Amino acid sequence: MTSSRGTIPGRALAAALALSACTLACSTHEASPPASGERSTTAPVAARSTAERGTVIGGEKVARVVAWPHAGTRDATVRAQLLASVGDRLDAAPVPVLAPPQSGRSTLSLGPSWYALTVHGEGFLLHTHGSAEARLHPHVRAYEPTHPMRGGAGYLTRNEEVWSASWIEHGVAYGFEIECDRRVVPWCDDERAVQERLESLVYVGGRGGAR
Repeated sequence: MTSSRGTIPGRALAAALALSACTLACSTHEASPPASGERSTTAPVAARSTAERGTVIGGEKVARVVAWPHAGTRDATVRAQLLASVGDRLDAAPVPVLAPPQSGRSTLSLGPSWYALTVHGEGFLLHTHGSAEARLHPHVRAYEPTHPMRGGAGYLTRNEEVWSASWIEHGVAYGFEIECDRRVVPWCDDERAVQERLESLVYVGGRGGAR
């Protein structure tokens, strides 16, 4: 399936690196502290004096603190579906992998600090990506979140008929995109249906989860 923005395999890598509309959210929000039942496997950046850090110009990469959910919270059904498609690479992901419960042909791309997962369904593509890196822009004002999202708040936009959501969860900057053909998919233009699919994402694996 090809959209006006190019084929999905080419966009998957770009989306994971750019994190779509998440740029402001990722660069101006503090990482979330570990929730109950979660454990952090990434040490926070040590507090250092201004002299030790040097001058912050803006755009520097910083590591987010990942709060890994316990393995017992992984969705076994969706995990099995993905393992059949992408194999053991699922558990090589450097951040917790969130995935849609919809079945379909799946592709997974991994980087040192990110993953990008695309599920190809009949008339739609569901693309989820997460990153443990952010860029620091101390002088950029953060916009207020537009929507309640997954127990917190985030941003939901639509551009060129592609829905894009971005938020912080498990200390990770996540993005979720939906591309669909309204001739095949009846909920293509329904914002509430899009939000329901966003809320249905489940944790399925990653290399930092307890075994």
